Amino acid sequence: MNIIINLSVALLFVFAVLFTCCNTTVSTRKKEDVLTLEDLRGKELGIPQTLPPFDPDRDVPDAPDYTSRESWLSMPANFSSEKQPVDVFWVYPTILSDNSTYLMDTSDPDLRARAYWTLVEQASIFDGQANIYAPLYRQNNVKINPLMLTDARPIFDLGQHDLISAFDYFLKNFNRGERPIILAAHSQGSVRVVELSKSGELLTKDSESLKRLVAAYVIGYSITPSDLEINPLIRISENPTDTGCFITYNTISDEEGKEKEGPTIIPGTFVVNPLNWSMDTEFAPASMNIEAVFFKHEHPENPDRYPNFAAAQVSGNALVITDIKNPKELPATSVTFPKGVYHMYDYAIFYGNLRKNVGERIRSYLDPEKEISR
Repeated sequence: MNIIINLSVALLFVFAVLFTCCNTTVSTRKKEDVLTLEDLRGKELGIPQTLPPFDPDRDVPDAPDYTSRESWLSMPANFSSEKQPVDVFWVYPTILSDNSTYLMDTSDPDLRARAYWTLVEQASIFDGQANIYAPLYRQNNVKINPLMLTDARPIFDLGQHDLISAFDYFLKNFNRGERPIILAAHSQGSVRVVELSKSGELLTKDSESLKRLVAAYVIGYSITPSDLEINPLIRISENPTDTGCFITYNTISDEEGKEKEGPTIIPGTFVVNPLNWSMDTEFAPASMNIEAVFFKHEHPENPDRYPNFAAAQVSGNALVITDIKNPKELPATSVTFPKGVYHMYDYAIFYGNLRKNVGERIRSYLDPEKEISR
């Protein structure tokens, strides 16, 4: 089952050059040119393989009802149940990759299980440090991800509307203005958080709302200067205790040409190195890597841990790792993410550093004077 889930995640985003094109197209499209679901009726969408002709009457599952606990992922049994002073809003990566379904049916038990596993593999960096709230949402099939900001935009927007509704419910009924908030995601989840943030959703509507943001971990995707021009309230992290900021990177090997093979890497993107929390090109040795953590379905409560797993350095538009302690933990499992493109392991490779940093930013937010005096 681990292989199946890893494959479904690894099939994510076939859209490197296509997405850059998509990003430009969306920002310049006139309002009267906006597509609707009806405009897509009968079209076969998908790259590199098309899905069956789209039928909005058949291919759009019911929206989640966020007043029901069934529309929220429950926490794993081994997670801490103690109330924390900060909330996390988690948006999971692509888990839908079949040959017929355009959108995730949030009632599907297999897909729910895959979404649940992302809490274990990735969102567990917040366990015991923040309260994790993870809504189920109608995400895209991986095959239409290359088109999700252009030809398949009406389909993509259904998931965006879900997340807007979920966040609103989360604010009013779970958070209630009582705690600061961390936004966190990976891959398709990060695309969605960035796109929503650019449009002023998820605490980026105004400076007052932004004050509630501890940080946004939008890992496995790109943020460019043009994104910041669209919404100047979006700011990239400058140090390990910076707050109200965004953290992003895409992990690759040092083999020549690997950056071009990373479909989530957009030219010009900012890159934050999770070993030294800097955007400069300084080499961070493996001794700075607290530990990599790889969760396995056979023993989820006892993941494989590797202190000093790899060194890291910002190079071009990506985060390059070298001096890898156990390369067998980083297999190439698809043509979408070939050998040396470590998208699937963006969280695992830096798990210990991410977990430590969550605590650092929370403490900095809750007691900024203490952090300044250090």
